[in-house]
Amino acid sequence: MFRVTTAAEAAARDRAAIAAGISAFDLMLAAGTVAAAEVLRRFGHQLGHGVALFAGTGNNGGDAYVAAAQLARAGVTVRLHAAGPPRTPDAIRAAALAAPALVHGAPGGHERVVIDGLLGTGHQGPLRREIAAACVQLRQAFERGAVLVALDVPTGLDATTGAIAAGSMPAHVTICFGTLKRGVLLQRAHAGAIVVADIGLDGVADRPGDDDAAWRWAHGHALAARVPAIAWNAHKGTRGRVGLAGGHEGMAGAVVLAARAALRGGAGLVHALVDPASVPAVQALVPQALVHRWPMAFETADDGQHTRLRLDALAIGPGLGRSARSAATLEWLLGAHRGTPLVLDADALWLAADAAQRQGADAASALRRWTREVPHAVCTPHAGEFARLTGAPWPDAWQARADRLRHFADTAGVTVLLKGTPTLVAAPGSASLQVVPHGTALLATGGSGDCLTGIIATLLAQGVRAEDAAVVGATLHGVAAEHATVGAGVRGGTLDDMLEAMPAAWRALERPAMYPPGVLATLPAPA
Repeated sequence: MFRVTTAAEAAARDRAAIAAGISAFDLMLAAGTVAAAEVLRRFGHQLGHGVALFAGTGNNGGDAYVAAAQLARAGVTVRLHAAGPPRTPDAIRAAALAAPALVHGAPGGHERVVIDGLLGTGHQGPLRREIAAACVQLRQAFERGAVLVALDVPTGLDATTGAIAAGSMPAHVTICFGTLKRGVLLQRAHAGAIVVADIGLDGVADRPGDDDAAWRWAHGHALAARVPAIAWNAHKGTRGRVGLAGGHEGMAGAVVLAARAALRGGAGLVHALVDPASVPAVQALVPQALVHRWPMAFETADDGQHTRLRLDALAIGPGLGRSARSAATLEWLLGAHRGTPLVLDADALWLAADAAQRQGADAASALRRWTREVPHAVCTPHAGEFARLTGAPWPDAWQARADRLRHFADTAGVTVLLKGTPTLVAAPGSASLQVVPHGTALLATGGSGDCLTGIIATLLAQGVRAEDAAVVGATLHGVAAEHATVGAGVRGGTLDDMLEAMPAAWRALERPAMYPPGVLATLPAPA
């Protein structure tokens, strides 16, 4: 899994690599070289007019000098504008090596590719005067139609918090060195397309240390390995029996979407447990589902025992409602299906917070009691639902959000998937969070979370553990939205388009893309 690092965590990895025997200049040389290779690969057809490159005085400027020299070696005319003389020993060395190949001075105005190497991960706060003046020139190049490529972070973007300084220019592409910087991930619109470049940290910097709490991004083969194969001779009973409880009168659509997503996720059987008024709608719209009315939950068999469906996983919440009948149904289901892998979403989380409040307890403790016999349980709140569960306002700072999420997961004893941009996943007992950076604004619509619930429930039913089911489910959900947005757009696209795109998303997940040398991962520019 790739690390998503703060500025301090990124610096700690660099120090670990240097302590292992890689010189700081070798890291700089690798960064500038892979950046030049990416520019040649992406924009080779636009380099006939040359490249304008802006270099700062620190090590980010040193990366820029190396990139400039490598582009010049490839036959590209490079005009370099320095915001000041290089200050660090490695930047001074890089500038000296690059000097014979460069033309110095302000950009000529005809370059179609402009590289921003002014400030790196160490920057915080407002821009200094000379950097702000250089950013004005970046803006002028942008307005002329040039492509802006940022090295590690766009100048003025805080690598830890994502705060953007006044005057900072957004990039079309950001090339992150070694790790994906947290601030870049939090400000995808400012960073553009993201390339995570290999500068030789893997293996030498992956050791216990200061960055163990860095967020993790499961990607490529590491993610594909979490999805169990479906045997060629599988039958409906072995592909997972999924129960979806919800669908209060007037809210059948939530269960319909969850059921469709579960079937697209590969479920063998889907049981929908809904209000009697919702039975006809669910039967008509999802003919593959077996539909049961809520009162069945309170009927008894001849031996006096409650009837109990045979389920491999149960999801409760989509359109469940907040009535007394809803609460009674939730309570019965939790009792009848003890030990069954579980997803709690939407109204189930509202009812959990309500029950805890009435009992004078905290919601995390209530969830722990509800799920103490469940081996794999996932809760999927959005920010508003999570704030209600914790009884505290949602903090603005991402580190505070991450800390609260980890604490809640530990206290509740469940995996918590916090829906948002990006999505965060916390598992009890884990020091780090997993992050899912995929998705588009197509998912910012009612019913999106119900689809996610159906996908996660299916993965649980197929034997995937809670944390992996949450990460894989959110990734599939987000990648399907990216595919759908390419075809349908955000305006005009619907969740039906996302569901139709799930086969393509599965193929992308199960057969990860092969990247060129020096590239670890990529993310598309936000739609």
